[in-house]
Amino acid sequence: MKKIEFTYLVFYCAFAVVVCVSIFLDKWLLIYVKPIVPLSLILLYSRSIKKIDFLFPFSMIVILITDIFNYTDFVNFFDLIAILISLFYVLCLLLLKDFISIEDIQLDKLISPPVIVSLVFIVYLIYSIIELAMPKIGSSVGSIAIIVASLLLFVAVSFFIYVADRYEKSIYLFISACCTLFVDALLAISELYYYTRLFTVLINIAEIVGLYFFTIFLIKTKLVDVEELKEKYF
Repeated sequence: MKKIEFTYLVFYCAFAVVVCVSIFLDKWLLIYVKPIVPLSLILLYSRSIKKIDFLFPFSMIVILITDIFNYTDFVNFFDLIAILISLFYVLCLLLLKDFISIEDIQLDKLISPPVIVSLVFIVYLIYSIIELAMPKIGSSVGSIAIIVASLLLFVAVSFFIYVADRYEKSIYLFISACCTLFVDALLAISELYYYTRLFTVLINIAEIVGLYFFTIFLIKTKLVDVEELKEKYF
């Protein structure tokens, strides 16, 4: 128990350091500070789970490298960043594959008003991001396409698992997906159109929160008790 508490403490300290740097110091310093967050999550994951899926530490290393390029030169490294972030989403999808079942597909849940509203919002948000990015990085249409495709798949799968409601802590996955959408949208605005320190702070907070909840979902989730499901829906 003490071991697990220590790993959480390491993450919280890493989170605090990154937020403080983004608030008070130059943005380029995040190149050296931000990597401690994914490294702390690797530690947290490896010490909290019995059977380690090595896709998780690999995904954290990928996002670590992506952040370094983000804060080095977003525009010049955009094509590489696109490949890395798409790889991250693919790794996340592979980590979630065991939580998806065809049996979970229930049309009454998938076409419910909240899902439809969420879908419309997501499509509009992604369209807005593309419209913002095209004038500045229009030569990287392919890179934009792979980011959008992988992002949509990750968000769709996360929402599907949440709506299916077969696993405990699925709300964490929903939060992670929302953070992902927020970060990608605000990052495009911050790096391509209008930079302000507030955006950097919000991006870092949302990204770290999203990564944390994704990690906690993988660590703590388990199948919901069948009897509880019956009581809830019948």
